[in-house]
Amino acid sequence: MAEPTRIGSQLRTLRKARGWTQSDLAEKAGIKRTALGAYEEGRAEPRLHVLVRLAHVLDVSLDTLVLGGTPVPMEHDLRVLPIPVDRDSETERITAVSTKAAAGYAQGFGDPEWISGLPAFDLPLPEVPQDRTLRFFQIEGDSMLPLPSGTWVLCAFVERLDQVGGGRPYIVVTREDGLVFKRVENRLDEEGDLLMVSNNPQFAPFSLAPEGIREAWRAIGWFSTVWPSGPNAPS
Repeated sequence: MAEPTRIGSQLRTLRKARGWTQSDLAEKAGIKRTALGAYEEGRAEPRLHVLVRLAHVLDVSLDTLVLGGTPVPMEHDLRVLPIPVDRDSETERITAVSTKAAAGYAQGFGDPEWISGLPAFDLPLPEVPQDRTLRFFQIEGDSMLPLPSGTWVLCAFVERLDQVGGGRPYIVVTREDGLVFKRVENRLDEEGDLLMVSNNPQFAPFSLAPEGIREAWRAIGWFSTVWPSGPNAPS
């Protein structure tokens, strides 16, 4: 048997502290029991998305799972999120959050069972990164024209708020206002907040304090069934 790694030892210690068998933890995390056994025994190393899912199920930070102990959290770390995983291949799937589901997402985003009830799929296109945690969000309203209401925005998860900004578009999950789709300017060092800016100048910019933000997703693509109109639009 291989020598257990630090991760393997942590997994075993945290699992036993909760009174769970390997089958219990594997089922909760959506992975195979044999894979979990290999992780604990040091015969294999879990990939990042599996580590994230295990940390969420065990209710610990990634630092605690990987390094052990109780490290001081970084000031602007975002939460560990539940991720749908294909049980056979252990690859991440993309969750789709419609406008109808958006209100519930702000409340149920941390609940693996609620997330598992949303549509999930694979998107094996060369332009779509396969090593990132991705999610599809449907937007509404006209604050981000020319993207029309009803557009689906493909986003990549951002682990830290200090990685957000540069005037790029993001889906931001907030405590008070639900899901917000805006361009973001990072003012954490100067003003201690993020400035949210619409494409449509009729909508005034506003600020968000970091403590009011639950998740941040960088927009990397979009899909719409609304065909563009105008003299130069394709017919």
